[in-house]
Amino acid sequence: MNDITTKESYEALFSRGIADGAKWREDALKCALDIRKFEIELYWKRATYFWTLIAASFAGYFALQSTEPAKRNLPSIFIIACIGLVLSFAWYLVNRGSKYWQENWERHVDVLSEKVIGPLYRTTLSKEKWWCIFEPHEAFPFSVSRVNQTVSLFITLLWGGLAIRAFPFSQAIQPSRVTAYWSMAGFTALFLILLLWLGWPKKKQKPRKICFDVTGLGEEKPKGTIDGAAPDVARNAPPHPPSHPASRA
Repeated sequence: MNDITTKESYEALFSRGIADGAKWREDALKCALDIRKFEIELYWKRATYFWTLIAASFAGYFALQSTEPAKRNLPSIFIIACIGLVLSFAWYLVNRGSKYWQENWERHVDVLSEKVIGPLYRTTLSKEKWWCIFEPHEAFPFSVSRVNQTVSLFITLLWGGLAIRAFPFSQAIQPSRVTAYWSMAGFTALFLILLLWLGWPKKKQKPRKICFDVTGLGEEKPKGTIDGAAPDVARNAPPHPPSHPASRA
């Protein structure tokens, strides 16, 4: 896989083998803008999805914690804490992955829009006063995705602390329960490593193979058709003459 580091190499790659060479830049820019918009929509849909699950985990955790100490179900509290830790860590990884693909299409837009609409996409308001960050009524170019990513990291660390706090060390050293508690803790740690390993990007992208399966469509014969004849032919076919019994000799 060759690296593209200049505009010339980028244009040479994307304009190669295109039928309408005059409009390839406009069409590619429109496609890049649409995909970037789609990635931003998916970013916030994923955030809503994880926030719903994490909020439910918080509600279950504190509902069990608010019960009387003698009636607390310590295994359930620890299991909910493990679930919250896995969900928050997955949310953090998804945020970073979504940010990567969003920036990927932003780079495409940067290159393609230069000769189509000019530097419109790269032209932003200038902030000459850095201290306006302390003015609550003034706008400031904070990175929304970075703020959300930092919040997801904070939630992950918070759930990690809650999981450690919920781990019943006094019961985990008992011979009858040592297997269940430590197995759950080990399974959670293993799953966190598995999430990181499965989501890790590959060093080299292998050529994608093209392999499709085409499923045939079955056609149902209309009623009243003759085998091998079209419906109109069957409809207009003359009726069969009535058969007469053979005369006796």
